[in-house]
Order: sequence, then structure tokens, then C-alpha cells
Amino acid sequence: MKAKSGWFGNFVMTLLLLLIGAGLIYGSFFNPEVGQLIGDLLQIPFVAGSVGAILILSVLLRCAGSVGRKQEAYIDFQADDGSVGISIKAIQDFIERVAKEFAAVKSIDSKLMHRKGGLDIALSVRVVSGNKIPELSQVLQQRVRESVRESLGLEEIRNITIQVKEIVGEPPKIERDPSDGE
Repeated sequence: MKAKSGWFGNFVMTLLLLLIGAGLIYGSFFNPEVGQLIGDLLQIPFVAGSVGAILILSVLLRCAGSVGRKQEAYIDFQADDGSVGISIKAIQDFIERVAKEFAAVKSIDSKLMHRKGGLDIALSVRVVSGNKIPELSQVLQQRVRESVRESLGLEEIRNITIQVKEIVGEPPKIERDPSDGE
């Protein structure tokens, strides 16, 4: 319902602007009598105020119609049968699901940077305490790279950067051997 009313308002305002613009151009260049009539009408405060209000309202409605709408970004690549576009949000969701397969990963946020040379992936993770971060990072990078290539068909992955933003949980308790002499 909201989309239809936004579309209708947009249509009406665009039509009014086209009519006003066409009338001004026609009166200025093609028929000076119409131009004089438009000029005389614009001298009337109510008419001039109405035209001004229409112009301001059209700008406001265009701005209000675009608020909250975010242009979805896509990464396009060539497949055997044509072009395929995958939204960045879908790729991020996929990467985050892959990373959550690891018990050592408590949570993850991903960021994609698409450049001409390929795709860079930045992962910000919270890791459960007691895990070896270098090994986890290496396996996670490899798993994400393979999954994105195999499941999504994105071959040109340049870098996968992992940032550990937090280590959560209690460190594992180290039990001492009674034969240590203490």
C-alpha cells in the first residue's frame, strides 16, 4: 500500500512539473501570448504561491520517497550462460553462516570490498577462549574462500582478513601435575 501511494504521488508531481515546465517553455519561445498569460498569472499571489508550493512539495515528496530506501549493491560475474548478480548482503549472510560452523567462533561480522582486481573480505570475529587463533584463522580463511568459490561461483577472491575483536569466555584451567614438585 505504501509503495503504491508513493508511486502515485511521484507520478502526480512529475506530471505537474512537466506541465509547468512545458507551459513556461512554450510561452517563452513559441507563443508569446501564452507566455504573457503565464506571466500575468504568476503576478497573482495565490497562483504564484501555488506554483511555488507545488515545486517545493515535489522536492519534498521525492526526498521522502527515497528515505529508508537503500540501493542494494550487487556483485556481478560472468557465468557460462550469462551474467549473474549476487547481493552483497546475501554474500555476507553466506560467509557468516560458514564461519559459524566453527565452534570456536562466537560471532562474526563480515565486510566486502569489491574492486576490479577481485573481492576482498574482512571478517571481524569474537573467538571462544582457549582456541589457537593462528590455526583457527588459517582454517577459517581457507573454508570461507572454498565455500564462496564453490557455492557462489565467485572465483576472484584476493584477500580474506580476519580481525579478532574479542576473546570471550574463561580461559581453560591448566591442571598442574603433582610430580612438578610444588
